[in-house]
Amino acid sequence: MIRALLSILILFLVFGFFSQVNQIDSIGRKQGLWTRNWEHSKKTEYEGRFVDDIPIGQFRYYYPDGQVRSIIEHVNSRAAFVTFYFENEEVMSEGFYKDRLRDSLWLNYDRSGLTLSAERFKKNKLNGKRVVFYLRNQLERGELRILNETNFVDSLKQGDFVSYFSSGALQERGQYLNDLKNGKWQLYDLNGGIESVRTYKNGKLHGWVKVFDNSGSLLYRTLFQNGVKLTPKQTKNFLEHSNRNGIDLNH
Repeated sequence: MIRALLSILILFLVFGFFSQVNQIDSIGRKQGLWTRNWEHSKKTEYEGRFVDDIPIGQFRYYYPDGQVRSIIEHVNSRAAFVTFYFENEEVMSEGFYKDRLRDSLWLNYDRSGLTLSAERFKKNKLNGKRVVFYLRNQLERGELRILNETNFVDSLKQGDFVSYFSSGALQERGQYLNDLKNGKWQLYDLNGGIESVRTYKNGKLHGWVKVFDNSGSLLYRTLFQNGVKLTPKQTKNFLEHSNRNGIDLNH
């Protein structure tokens, strides 16, 4: 008799628990624990809790094999901290969501846990500096060294760009305008000397490309117009035309 009563009680508790999952109130709002399985599978795709249709606390999302795919920690109805994972359980990326859009600082990693980049977002678009890191230095010496830094406005490259050797010495410097290389770009050697100077217009070489030796003396220069390398004869004609018309090449 007692065993039968216990069985009935257990069944009541089990069915009572599951009846509280995926509930919608009288005006159509999600309430309480919600969970969903992958299609044609008993594996959970996600689970979390709602109050008045608003996600509360921690939500977990899973890969089809059951490994954690992402964890979202809801701060309030508008903000949440998010961590994405590779299938090997290493963190893929982590950052902040505002109104379900990426915002503020995000960090990205590779499958072995090495740091790939740090970037800033505003309303799901890159805004601010994106920093990419060397992997070799992290592997060999545990150092976080910058490979390059690019400035963005609304996900377009805009403004200063710099890159570095793994030693930390400057390798290249230039600027972007509307996602295209523009103006003067300089390439350096490991000792800080200038190897070359190039000028761009709308992403194409436009003007002199100058190459220097180790002592800083000019080795040669080549003239480009809208990405096309001019022949010696074309260069001579262009310079004569520029001189006759008072055109300042400024290169």
